[in-house]
Amino acid sequence: MIEARLGPRAHIVLLGALVVVLAATLSALAPSTFPTLRNVQSMMGQIAPLAILAICIGITFLIGGIDLSIVAVANTAAITAALVGEAMGPEAGALGMLTAAVSALVIGLLAGLLNGFLISILRVHPIPITLGTMSLFIGISTGITDGATVFGNGYLSPLSTATVAVMPMTFVIFLGLLAICTVITLKTHTGFHMFALGESDKVARFARLPVGRTILLTYGASGVLAAIAGLIMFSSTNAANVSFASSYLMQAILIAVVAGINPYGGTGRLWAILLAAAAMQMLQTGINMALGSWSGSAFASNFIWGVLLIAVLGLSKWLSTRKRRTREVEVEEKLENAEAPERA
Repeated sequence: MIEARLGPRAHIVLLGALVVVLAATLSALAPSTFPTLRNVQSMMGQIAPLAILAICIGITFLIGGIDLSIVAVANTAAITAALVGEAMGPEAGALGMLTAAVSALVIGLLAGLLNGFLISILRVHPIPITLGTMSLFIGISTGITDGATVFGNGYLSPLSTATVAVMPMTFVIFLGLLAICTVITLKTHTGFHMFALGESDKVARFARLPVGRTILLTYGASGVLAAIAGLIMFSSTNAANVSFASSYLMQAILIAVVAGINPYGGTGRLWAILLAAAAMQMLQTGINMALGSWSGSAFASNFIWGVLLIAVLGLSKWLSTRKRRTREVEVEEKLENAEAPERA
């Protein structure tokens, strides 16, 4: 049962091989810069907020949904932290830092619960709902800041500079969140409900599973995770703007799909986001190395991410369709074999 929920192991083997091949190739192309501790730490720091957003996409994928508002929530949470920290003043010290962080997390939770409430009550597909709330959050943030960048007072800067066992603190936070979410999905009743809901909404409701509560919990968790990603981004730049990280949504979706999480729900390994994020970060490094200082590098990167997303989604759909047809053929053969002795 658990193996069926996780999906094929071959995908993980291929993903691990991709990471090894990319690391070996980039190390050979840039032996003096890529395989250095400084570069690895830099990549870990860049992976952290994006990979946390990918967890948001991953957990909503598992229940057959999606959260397109995560970047807007992250920016709104960062703006909230900046404004609260500024209001409390530099003399607030640790209390100011804690208050700013908690305020951002509360905003993320409320945003996620709003998404979950609308999806569970209206029973509308998550795409139009989260697109609508994304515009809502962007509008609120733009109205509060007039579209200008909001700067902090450095409360959260230590978050992006501290290290734990050579790893950046932000990357350790990502690993902790990924571990927690993985355990919840695989070892708890809530996780079972998430997979069941993703497999079939109608069957889950017919079985009287707590569908509404599961949707609320999933999207509430997505909002909190997005807020954490926003705090991490804010800690590294000491600035927040409604338009920051605009390309992160597409990249987060790509990471979740590459990790093998079924966009249609019901199957996937959350922990594989670590491998997928590492592969995507190394691919981004390779793109940067290839394009160098070309003025159109940002456009080229977005173009490549878009093509990859379409290709991976198409491949995922083809593989899932092929797997379903194979199962149907196997079931038909078993039925025929079972009926053969009775006819004889």
